[in-house]
Amino acid sequence: MHRGVRGLALRLNSAHRLHSPTEMLARNLRFDRAIERFLEENGAAFGDLGHGVKVEAFEATQFLLLLDRGPRLVRMHRGNRAVKLREVTRESTEHLAERLKRWLLRNVNADGRMTYKYWPSRGEESTANNMLRQWMATWCLARVAKDKEEVALARRNLEYNLATSYREEGTLGLIVCDGKVKLGAIALATLALLEHPASEEFSSVRAALCQSVQYLSNPDGSFRTFYKPSDRNDNQNFYPGEALLLWATLYERNAEPVLLEQILRSFRHYRTWHARNPNPALVPWHTQAYYKVWRTTRDPELLEFILTRNDWLLSMQQWDSAPYEDVRGQFYDPKRPEFGPPHASSTGVYLEGLADAHSAAKESGNEPRASSYRLAIVRGLRSLMQLQFKDDVDMFYISKRKRIEGGLRTTVYDNTVRVDNVQHSLLAVNKVLSRFGVSDYLPDSRD
Repeated sequence: MHRGVRGLALRLNSAHRLHSPTEMLARNLRFDRAIERFLEENGAAFGDLGHGVKVEAFEATQFLLLLDRGPRLVRMHRGNRAVKLREVTRESTEHLAERLKRWLLRNVNADGRMTYKYWPSRGEESTANNMLRQWMATWCLARVAKDKEEVALARRNLEYNLATSYREEGTLGLIVCDGKVKLGAIALATLALLEHPASEEFSSVRAALCQSVQYLSNPDGSFRTFYKPSDRNDNQNFYPGEALLLWATLYERNAEPVLLEQILRSFRHYRTWHARNPNPALVPWHTQAYYKVWRTTRDPELLEFILTRNDWLLSMQQWDSAPYEDVRGQFYDPKRPEFGPPHASSTGVYLEGLADAHSAAKESGNEPRASSYRLAIVRGLRSLMQLQFKDDVDMFYISKRKRIEGGLRTTVYDNTVRVDNVQHSLLAVNKVLSRFGVSDYLPDSRD
């Protein structure tokens, strides 16, 4: 949390090293790694700390001197400028979405492969990959592609993913990555195929993938989360919600009673499961699925789950208790570290769910809750705007700016750009833009 705000002074006998806050930010250098490197360079180890090794943290006033259009001096905080809540408007949110979309389109390679992870400090793409997140990006591309060129790009990406990850076993369609077949990847690939403009061309693939989701569902409403390895059944907070979102999307298109019965059976199972194993990661996926079904059925139990769980989610969002202004609006509770660290993709997916919770509250006449969710969404948008690479100030150390402009840092102190940071956030922002009026972006007396 203090990286980029505090620097580090290290001394061992006559050797000394000074890392400024902006240097640590530009190099994406953690405090522990900086100390470890200093000790290695001087023939010492972590065990020697306290034996002649002096470690001090310090703060510094940060300025950036820009010379390209005449000298100007910019005062910075953590190598950037803090976005004020009043700066969150419909216009600035549209700019946020436009830049996110440009990053997504620009990072589809000539063969259709999407950039998965990029390290701005090195100016290098990571060799890591995750097909579940890749298919989420394909789904997003299918949704945001508008003109002929964008649709062609989305198709190239979809076809690349099919060629590299889609396999069949009998009647089952599978998404394979590193030998693993995950329920979530199957569901998200199906959603991508459903929403692509050329969806009908892939109907047989889509049917085979749907068959796999059905195969991994259990009579009690639960899901097996892995086809391979068959003995794995973790990630219950994620994959079943993604499968339910697929089912809810299918039900939205064709309200089949049998499918509704399956969705409600799973809802009852995971409502009980979540009560015993509360985790915020489950909330946005199930919220999005149940909101689609509730709009048709007006089932009061679905509405109650959406509202009560998103009420609970708001307790994870940092604002008054935030240690620095630039982290306000992110979803992270330091008192509950078991729920994981802050992450741009988390903020994005929570906003996807909160946008539906806000709509559900408004449509059901629950104005107090609609107001609370609206404010949380605006605060979350502030966080996304803070994380976006966008100008000469926050990209002062970037060598390959075209590769990252419009992308989202993972946190304000970790500049790694990952595709789901962008994909989740773009889907969330577009959903907000489609539902908010101009006045909905305004802060209130709680800020």
